[in-house]
Amino acid sequence: MMGMCWVISECATVFVMPDSGCVARPRTCPLIMKRLSAVLLGILAIWMVGLVGCGKDKMIGRVFGKVTFQGQPVSEGLILFVDREQGIHMSAKIGPDGSYELKLAEDYGLPVGTYRVLVTPPLIEGSEIGPLGPRPKTVIYDNLPTKYRNQQTSGLSLIVKEGDNPFNVDMTP
Repeated sequence: MMGMCWVISECATVFVMPDSGCVARPRTCPLIMKRLSAVLLGILAIWMVGLVGCGKDKMIGRVFGKVTFQGQPVSEGLILFVDREQGIHMSAKIGPDGSYELKLAEDYGLPVGTYRVLVTPPLIEGSEIGPLGPRPKTVIYDNLPTKYRNQQTSGLSLIVKEGDNPFNVDMTP
């Protein structure tokens, strides 16, 4: 009886009788190589993410305060903190008593750094965007002077340090 080589798949060669003269020729299976490459790339990606996460955590400063206009609480609006060097733009909603506190996803505060600050009217809620929606009503906010609505003209800035950073804003006309 003569021995034969059987090919079970593209990726493996099986011998029936080793003495039959069949020669094992290793084959590279494209499917296995693709899977192996994907696994190795996945391991490399996880390792790289781990390296990035091994750096020192950013220090956070808790930022809170009160926004007033001529000594009276501003009851609605947003206070925004911008650090262009770090690419950070954070805002906090101003409460009915004029108070605010910045909150990150994990904690309260901002990464340590120097921020320009501006105060804007509240976002218009419930309005449709586009030509078919009704035009939102114009609301005049006399207690939010125009100069404070732009980071270039507000004249407000804050150096955030680790720990508590109270920051009160008293706007004037």
